[in-house]
Order: sequence, then C-alpha cells, then structure tokens
Amino acid sequence: MTPLVRERAVRFGERQGLAGILSTPRAAHAGTPFVVIVNAGIVHRVGPNRLYVDIARGLAARGHIVLRFDLRGLGDSEALTGGSSLTSAAVADVKTAFDFLQASHGAKSFICCGLCSGANYSMLTAFADARVAGVVLVDPSVARTRRSRLLHYGRRLLHVGTWGALLTLRHPLWRRALGYQRGMAVAQAAQGQSEQQEPTQMSAGGARAALEQLLDRGAQLMLVFTGGVNQQYNYRRQLFDLLPGLDFRDQLQLDFIPDTDHTVGDGPSRATLVRAIGDWMTLRFSVNRPAKAGK
Repeated sequence: MTPLVRERAVRFGERQGLAGILSTPRAAHAGTPFVVIVNAGIVHRVGPNRLYVDIARGLAARGHIVLRFDLRGLGDSEALTGGSSLTSAAVADVKTAFDFLQASHGAKSFICCGLCSGANYSMLTAFADARVAGVVLVDPSVARTRRSRLLHYGRRLLHVGTWGALLTLRHPLWRRALGYQRGMAVAQAAQGQSEQQEPTQMSAGGARAALEQLLDRGAQLMLVFTGGVNQQYNYRRQLFDLLPGLDFRDQLQLDFIPDTDHTVGDGPSRATLVRAIGDWMTLRFSVNRPAKAGK
C-alpha cells in the first residue's frame, strides 16, 4: 500500500451488519464521486486474486475515496435473512453503502464498480438510484449475437481438444444428449454455483430503455470485456450490435482486453486496467478537466 493511501475497517448499516474497507487519499479530490466496489460472485471484498484491492488502492492514490465492502451473506458481513432475492438484497446493500458515505463523509454521488455479478449488481443499482453518476463494469452479463456465436463455435471447432472430447464422449454435448443436464444442475446448486446466484439478465428492450434513462441523466459508463468470457463476449463492437442505433452521447468508454483472463490475473493487464479506470475517472469527473472540443 502506498503511503499516500490510508485504509481502515468500517461497519455500517442496520445493526452495523455490513463490513468493508475504506481507502482514502491524504488529499482527496473535492466534488468527485465516491467509488463503491461490489462483490464478484461469492468472493469477499478483496476480489478475485486481490483485484479489488488493487483497484481501490490505485484509485485512492489518485485522490479518490473508495469503499470495498461485503454484501450480506459474504465475508465479514451479517448473514442474509428474510425472503428477499439475492438481487434485491444486493442493490439494497449498495444503497446502504451510499447512505453511510453520505452521512459520514458528505458524499453526494457515486461510481459503482464490479466484476461479473458485481458488475450486474452495479448496473441494477444505477438504474434504481439517481445518486449513481457512473459505473465501471468488468465482464457484465450481456446477450450474445449471431456473430459472437459463430466466432465462439468456430474457434471451438478449430481446437484439437474439442474433437478429442467429442470422439471420446467427454464433451458436454454428449452429457446433455444423454439426459445428464438435470443432475449436473443439482450438483452445481449443491456447490453454491447455481445460476440462481446471478442477477437475471435483462431483455434487449429492457436494457435499451434502462440505458437510455441513465444516459438522459448524464451517467458515465465504462465497460471492460476480457478474454475470460470469450463464449459470451468476443469482439469489440458486440455491444453496439446488441443495441443498434442507441446513442451513447460520448458517455461510454468500451475497453476490450482479449488477451487476459476473467479476473485480469496477469500483472501487465491488471496494471493497464487499474490505470485505465483512473484515467477514466480523471477524464469524466475531474473538476478541472478540459472542456470538450467545440464547447
């Protein structure tokens, strides 16, 4: 940790049931949004391979206040109780984090950041809370296009291991054909890996309407896709093919990093990602950022 960054454990929310780490710079930028980082899957607040630690410290070193915390049921936060869905509970917890930072530090706006399910929860929170000024989404859930399917299956067919698995009856296609899919789903659920743990993916029409509302209120979007979700997102312009004609109004930064894995585990790619998020924050939210050309 850099000497320019201070970190302390915090508890907040009802019964102080939510736990997190607040990273603060010695000299914070006044008037910029606070950053809240949302759990990825069932990994606690350090993030996969300490990704969230690196993002939080990198942003704090550049003058931003960052909270990475555990949703209920994860890490050091209290257990999730009651009948609410995982999605609605997660959104409620993120909004509670906003309330805490608003009451304790005078925060007025927020950036939601997350990987995978953390990206999905961040986007859903942005739809639900006008205090969200922007989102940083790493490998969020998006629908596939015809081109992305062709690219995925084309690459699989060219892979020697695919043909070996098919010929030796070890490929998942055989298991599905033989009626094992239900048993596999039960086993996954027992391991806590059921798809029910992920937020429900929105329809294309619903996503378009929600994004238009975000853009109308001036929210800034940074989306990053890695090679770790090649089966889902595998070419740079896939998002634009999914939402043809949607005017992002210069409010979108889209990064595509096909040569790294889902958790951005290699050092050079991770350093690039952390730097890119910091540069995006400076460009979009710096009080003294230069005016756009023509303004």
